Amino acid sequence: MSRIKVTFNAPVTIMFLALMLAATIGNYLTLGMVNNIFGCKPVLSFHPMIVMGYFTHIFCHANLEHFFGNAIFLLLLMPLLEEKYGSLTLIIMIFTTAFITGILNAVLLSTGLVGASGIVFMCIIMSSLTMCKAGEIPFTFILVFVCYIGKEVISGLLVDDNVSRFGHIIGGCSGAILGKVFGRERQ
Repeated sequence: MSRIKVTFNAPVTIMFLALMLAATIGNYLTLGMVNNIFGCKPVLSFHPMIVMGYFTHIFCHANLEHFFGNAIFLLLLMPLLEEKYGSLTLIIMIFTTAFITGILNAVLLSTGLVGASGIVFMCIIMSSLTMCKAGEIPFTFILVFVCYIGKEVISGLLVDDNVSRFGHIIGGCSGAILGKVFGRERQ
């Protein structure tokens, strides 16, 4: 009988979730100070702490429900993307999406930003592009994109629940663009 071995198959995914969990637990233990320091402020500035927040808000979460909602999707999708694009490319995609979301949030909105939902939606959109051939756009990608963006726009207009629909939309758009750019490079 052969032995089953546990493998460390997606180091970026596992490290990303470990940082998310550490920030979420740290936020509880410090009564919100972690999110206050590492969350994205609604300010456009070149101050190092503000710029840091453009990148680090993706690790902070409002509570455990918020954390687990994102963690489940990331555990499902990120390992597949990490295998397809490679660890370094995935890191670049994550922080590019975080930065774009943070900057646009600071410029266009008057609220802070925490959470990895933009990264989740980047992964959702990118996963629908994984089997894309050069010069083609899969019909399922169009359906996912239209349904997803439509849901976020409608929810943003009709539901007041402190969820950053803007972050979701930017994450999804970022996933579409980065998926095509980096997908083209790997073909």
